[in-house]
Amino acid sequence: MLNVHESVVLSAEAAEVWAAISEFGNLAEWHPAAVTSTIETRGADTVRVINISGGGVLTEKLEAHDDEAMSQSYSIVDGPLPVSDYYSTIKVTAGDDDKCTVDWTGKFNADGADDATASKIISGIYTAGLSALTKRFGQA
Repeated sequence: MLNVHESVVLSAEAAEVWAAISEFGNLAEWHPAAVTSTIETRGADTVRVINISGGGVLTEKLEAHDDEAMSQSYSIVDGPLPVSDYYSTIKVTAGDDDKCTVDWTGKFNADGADDATASKIISGIYTAGLSALTKRFGQA
């Protein structure tokens, strides 16, 4: 299993940042790679279907959501990324002086690419999202 972790410290209260990212279906509202993001119910599962910038569709399943811990985990059901057994968590942690940290972690196997390439792609997705949050809230 490969692991990727990216984080950023923002100049905003944790609750404010969590409010912006916590809705599973609103990825397109804050992540630049998501053109659209919609929620579907498939049996007992909640999934989001993301139309990706540049083409392609990514389907992700909500695995866990905890507003108190400001944490959300999801897995990839289907899509063009060169990974399998993908599980990711995004978490917001309150800091001092109206600052917070956003951590985005992922575990996966490379599938259709070498380990370095798969890790670079996932890291790039996380970095793009965190950069968008930095533009919105400011970096501490």
